[in-house]
Amino acid sequence: MKKHSMLAQIGLLSILFAVIHKLALDFSFYWTTGWFDIVMHGFGGLIGSLLVIYILQRIGISGQTLSRRIILFLFVCISVLAVGSIWELWEIFVGFTDPFTDIGDTILDLIMDTIGAIIGFIYYDKKIRAKI
Repeated sequence: MKKHSMLAQIGLLSILFAVIHKLALDFSFYWTTGWFDIVMHGFGGLIGSLLVIYILQRIGISGQTLSRRIILFLFVCISVLAVGSIWELWEIFVGFTDPFTDIGDTILDLIMDTIGAIIGFIYYDKKIRAKI
């Protein structure tokens, strides 16, 4: 699979994410459907991981050996977790969450970001890397 194919997949997933997010805002899913935010964090982690992998590939870093795949995996997870942490800080800053009463939600959001990153890496490793 060519690198631009991966970018096309990331683009389509991002458009799907944006459409779902817009609908969720319009219909208040984030506030009325408890599990919805959890799914969106996982979806965001998936997209984020594929984007990090794509960028690393474009600059010549790939996971062709086991040791490089482990390093790539850790870098992808840490990158997605960093972005998720910044998002959670933004939510606190704008008043969407309270750092004292919503700590469980924040932790769950970061766990879901990481699970999404892991799923994205597995998808890359099993489907995309094998075809490059």
